[in-house]
Amino acid sequence: MPVSSWLQFFVILATLTLAGRSVAAERPNILWLIAEDFGPDLSCYSTPQVHTPHIDSLAQQGVRFTRACTTTPVCSTSRSSFMTGMYATTIGAHNHRSHRDGDHPLPDGVRIITDWLRPAGYYTANIRQFPAGVDFKGTGKTDWNFTYSGKPFDGDRWADLASHQPFYAQVNFPETHRGREWDRAHKEIEQTADPNQVVFPPCYPDDPITRADYAQYLNAAMALDRKIGTILDLLKQQGLWENTIVVFMADHGQAMVRGKQWPYESGLRIPLIIRWPEATPAPSEFAPGTTSDELVTSIDLTATTLDWAGVQHPATMQGQVFWGPHASPNRQ
Repeated sequence: MPVSSWLQFFVILATLTLAGRSVAAERPNILWLIAEDFGPDLSCYSTPQVHTPHIDSLAQQGVRFTRACTTTPVCSTSRSSFMTGMYATTIGAHNHRSHRDGDHPLPDGVRIITDWLRPAGYYTANIRQFPAGVDFKGTGKTDWNFTYSGKPFDGDRWADLASHQPFYAQVNFPETHRGREWDRAHKEIEQTADPNQVVFPPCYPDDPITRADYAQYLNAAMALDRKIGTILDLLKQQGLWENTIVVFMADHGQAMVRGKQWPYESGLRIPLIIRWPEATPAPSEFAPGTTSDELVTSIDLTATTLDWAGVQHPATMQGQVFWGPHASPNRQ
């Protein structure tokens, strides 16, 4: 990065730091709950054979978006985008995991979201460790398709959040990503999906194998819901519920045929639910228990999260603020 750009960056950070110290106590905590490889396949989105009471409860207290999507349909490219607020093609991160072993820094002036939040007074975390009694861990997944040499997060322990407010934290969940957690999901829930009753897209062959596979996807969604319920309970038990914005989302669409890795709707469309805390004045667009048909992308969540934190996003950021007085016109 040229010297002038570094100077500009650090001047911005210094300004944010001074501003953050004075208003940090008034700012909300922000928690992103990120599912992997998951479409809006929840009971609150009217999906048959899936029972997700905890996420449904979050939707009843928040806003459920019906037209939310990621900008790319696979993990590393999508995560590179929503962590920076930039399109993957702009930052050269559009070929999946193509820069794991190479030197591919972010372009001049582009930073990850935590680089903007930290100097504004936010503690940042990608949670792996939960308190005793919680029977799971967060994955701590990053999977970015660029080289990052700094410290992306301050910590990874849930126990540190209460004493480090305001915080921006992520919890990443593996259930709906094909693998070990997916394979055992039916053992983690009380009521499993009935393969004979699932409803899947007409492009899928109606075969017992297909039905069983789709049913297991829904079982994984229900296993995910159980963990979400535990985390929502932790927020309430620890007095964090009333000042924490909770966002439930996915890194891209479902890991099914015509889904993950394909730029069809099923590969790009994601669930997005935002619950606003009572202790923080809500934007005019927020009303509990409502739905929004606004077209929102995951990179817009980056810019909007910064706005919630009182941080002006860089003018070059391609994500747009979608709520509040600084909101851009709706995407078309």
